[in-house]
Amino acid sequence: MRYAIATGRAKRNPVADLRGALASPLDNSFATVTDPNELAPLLRAMRSYAGTMVVRCALQMAPMVLLRPGELRQAEWSEFDLDDGTWTIPAARMKMRRPHLVPLSAQVLAVLEEIKPRSCMELGDP
Repeated sequence: MRYAIATGRAKRNPVADLRGALASPLDNSFATVTDPNELAPLLRAMRSYAGTMVVRCALQMAPMVLLRPGELRQAEWSEFDLDDGTWTIPAARMKMRRPHLVPLSAQVLAVLEEIKPRSCMELGDP
């Protein structure tokens, strides 16, 4: 608005009348582990999660693949190459709209091998 006044496009700043009329947005930051000493207990808690196997496996994989939860949750078996140890996420699911290649560690491959028979059975695949 200052630019509009300076260039003669406006005579006054109406925004000043709204100051205090709108609530400030809430801080949307989430809890974050910033102390290295807190990381090991968090990883142990994730590993010993007593809920469903699928959620436990996702919790184990999350810190190793460093992806958004939605990308992990929407993963499809066709995206994984377990022999090559890679996961190719299609561009349509990525924020930048480019395919994303994720190298898979031996630990992630072990989690995938653990969950594959159960998830394929639930999907009706052989």
